[in-house]
Formats: sequence, C-alpha cells, structure tokens
Amino acid sequence: WLLRSPNTKSFNLLEVSGDWSIWTGIINTATFQATCNECKLDSEADCNYHGTCISENSESSGKCACDSSEDDGYPLYSGEHCEFARPCIQLIGDSGAVWNLIPIEEKENEYSSWKAYGRGVYIYRGSGEIQGTATDFEEDDLVLMYTGSRWFGSYYRGGKQLGLDYWLHYSRELHAFWDQVYETNTYFVSNPTSHPDPIAVDFFQIGRRGEKYGPLGELIPLSDPPGSGFFTCPGLNMSINDFVMQILEEREGSY
Repeated sequence: WLLRSPNTKSFNLLEVSGDWSIWTGIINTATFQATCNECKLDSEADCNYHGTCISENSESSGKCACDSSEDDGYPLYSGEHCEFARPCIQLIGDSGAVWNLIPIEEKENEYSSWKAYGRGVYIYRGSGEIQGTATDFEEDDLVLMYTGSRWFGSYYRGGKQLGLDYWLHYSRELHAFWDQVYETNTYFVSNPTSHPDPIAVDFFQIGRRGEKYGPLGELIPLSDPPGSGFFTCPGLNMSINDFVMQILEEREGSY
C-alpha cells in the first residue's frame, strides 16, 4: 500500500476522518481529503464555463456536458469538468514525423479518442526520422501518450496485431509506473506539463540509463533551441469527423 486510512467502519470514503498513513520509503502521517467528483446542477463554474452540469433526471446526472463546435459537433473541451481544450488531432515533429490522434470509439456517428490520463493518445504514421528506435513499423506501434506529468514516446512490439478490446482495456487500466512503461517501452520523453496535448513542450531522447543518469536516464534535447517545443499542429482547423473518417479508412479494421 501507499496510502492507508485510520481504522473505520464506514463504507463511504468521504466519511473517513483522522490522519492517514503514507508510504514514502518510511511510514509517515499525512492529511488526506476527498470530495465527490460531481458538478452541481446547472453550474457552469463546476464545468469551468466550458459546459453545463447535466440535470438529475438523466442517467449522466452530476456530469458535465462540454460545449461542442457548431461546425462539426465535436466537443470543444474534454475531461470530467471540461478542463481540457480540444487537442490537436495531428502532430508533426521537428524531424517531419507525422502522428495522428487515435480514434477508438463511435457513439451515434461521433467519435472519441483513446485516452490516457484524460489526454488523447497519438500513433506514429510515418515520414521523418525517429531517433533511437529499433521498431519494425510493419508489426509494431510507436505511441505518444500522457502518463500523469509527462508525455512518453513508447513502442509496443506486435502492436498492430492487437485488437480493439485489448487497447480499450489497456487504456483504462494503464499505470505508467506499475506497468514499467518508461523502463521497458519508452524512447523519448517530454518536460513536465499539464497541457491537453504535446504542443509547446520540449522533448528529449532517452540515452544511456543507470544510477549515474538519475531516474529518467540520460536526456538528449530534441528541441533546439530549448523552449521551442518539438511538435506543431497543422491539423488544428481540420474537421474532426472528416479527419476520423480518413483515419478509419486507413486503419481498415485494425485498432
């Protein structure tokens, strides 16, 4: 365990009071508070003024309905409280490599993307150079995903052979630390960021690893000069649904 409550007979986490124990290499005492992650009826503030809280008469009551674009009907924001702006749907790296947002679910002719930690996930689609990789792009996948504080460029051997059900389950259960994604799969990594996409964020190729180089290993800057970011967003004004239909045609039944 990492966090442990005091002794309690309550079935409701919100009713637990007292000091908690936290594991940081040793057991310390910590203050822990939790609140119900629901919006208040008809509250725009709880939805960051980017949507409206759904009424109690709906199955989705207590959740935010984010504002949508008048052009394509796709939400302009995402997240439990509409806290994330619409992400870039296609990225181009400084080396010319193209990355597409992965559409994965269809509901009433509208599409959502595979998400990790509330952010969309991108897949390498060719062009440009991917430094430091040893990936067979006919069989494997190179994926760009958010892991809680940084974006990871990670490879998955045999990824193109895995089905939709696998990736849906994987995205819902993903934990970058426990799954050892950084240690076993990752080629490059971003600076810490809370952005909804990797635009305006510096990236680093991961070089040598070991105690000498710290927990992230040797970080070789990919952004030149520092602070210039690595990805641009040429598809910012592209119709979401047109883009998704184009990607689904290219995908031809794979995930």
